Amino acid sequence: MGTIALQLERSTTGVVAASASVVFNTVLFTTGNISYAPLTGIITINEPGRYVINWWAVTQAAIASAGPGFALSSSLGASIQSNSPNKIGPFSGAGVINITSTPATISLVNSTSGDITFSSLVHTKAGLTLFKDEPPGDLSDSSLCFSYAQLSHVIEQLITLYPASIMSVFTTNANVVTGTATSLYTSPNADGAGLFIVTDNLGQSQAVPLAAICAIYIGDATVYDPAITYLPPPSPLPKGCDTDLIAAVNDYLPIPTEVIIQMGVTVQASGEVYQNEYGILVLSDASGNTPIFISVSKIARIITAASESAGSNSKPVIVNKIAANSVTI
Repeated sequence: MGTIALQLERSTTGVVAASASVVFNTVLFTTGNISYAPLTGIITINEPGRYVINWWAVTQAAIASAGPGFALSSSLGASIQSNSPNKIGPFSGAGVINITSTPATISLVNSTSGDITFSSLVHTKAGLTLFKDEPPGDLSDSSLCFSYAQLSHVIEQLITLYPASIMSVFTTNANVVTGTATSLYTSPNADGAGLFIVTDNLGQSQAVPLAAICAIYIGDATVYDPAITYLPPPSPLPKGCDTDLIAAVNDYLPIPTEVIIQMGVTVQASGEVYQNEYGILVLSDASGNTPIFISVSKIARIITAASESAGSNSKPVIVNKIAANSVTI
């Protein structure tokens, strides 16, 4: 199930006129970006997605030859009908509605040409449950996948903003890939990019998996561009050990903490925390010179400077201590 859910109940007797909405008088449960208007019976959904709705009702009379009928009706045009041949007794229905634009509304309406009367013999006359169905693989299910999407989002901007810069891509092995940022590669069967393509000084294309990137140094004499944007994190954050890690780093390092960050056994970066976004850190000095973009999921160790040295505006440094093509800023 998803992070948006709603459960409603009707305990009052009464009549629902033809084409009118069923009014549920009690909200038993609600969570997420959804609201319910108890005076009109209208549910308002504020996030796109696939929503599953189940409902039931107990009727006492229906002024219709074919018995009572209700329909799930949305403001986007969907109408899912259910009918019963019995004018007295319980019946139920269900539907899946795809919300493509928001805000959108959903209500349970009397789909017959006459009044429907709820039973006076039972306490609860009708009920409805709704939840957002988030299929496996959605970014909101994994902070780690989100962090790769965040990295891809940033790299896409670096390609445009620094087209001539000689960048150094530090990886989880002993290699540092150096060259100009060329493109991101996305498989036709995938939803997002998986490879960062860099052109080296020999004109060769070197493809680096996003999952192997520890850090990116964007080049000598570069300055952080304030036009760079970041993806907002999932809300609420998904449960999982990857969230525990990424959220902890995000909370642990306020701007402008002086840090030394180790990634694996070979890569080490130092400087001020210049930007701290969910899934990615930027180290620089106070002026944004020669920034280093760090993938949070690859951090192995964080060393914070003593309080008296904080805010020293020291020049950022990144080095691969083993590779022959190490880079020191």
